[in-house]
Amino acid sequence: MITQISLSSKIFDALHKAKEIEDKEFEDAQKWITDIIENPDRPKLDYCEICGHSDMKLELHHVKGRKYGNEVITVCVECHKALTDNQRLWDYNNPDSFLDRGLIDICELKHSKTGIEIYKRLAEIRKSSFKVVR
Repeated sequence: MITQISLSSKIFDALHKAKEIEDKEFEDAQKWITDIIENPDRPKLDYCEICGHSDMKLELHHVKGRKYGNEVITVCVECHKALTDNQRLWDYNNPDSFLDRGLIDICELKHSKTGIEIYKRLAEIRKSSFKVVR
């Protein structure tokens, strides 16, 4: 029979492990997004930064749109199409919002492809900070 104390200990151990996972996901997301924003010379990688595939054709996606910035990520053809289709719906009268809009699209797609919750939360927080026009 499991005692109250051992059950409590197991629950707190599980909570601690969950927090460690969440902290690691936050740190990874923060490093990735910071690199996208601050490193205009990001190299083309050998895997899709959204879904992780390495066995598909890889391309560079301009986060703000090709005409509006040099921030790029490496994506597979499938993820590139989804991101580009979203860009076509942006309000082109407001190019100042393109970095935010691009990061939101990237985070939403990354969450959709990987299930990593931090990307969904990041997209929701960015959306709530300004009016997103699609």
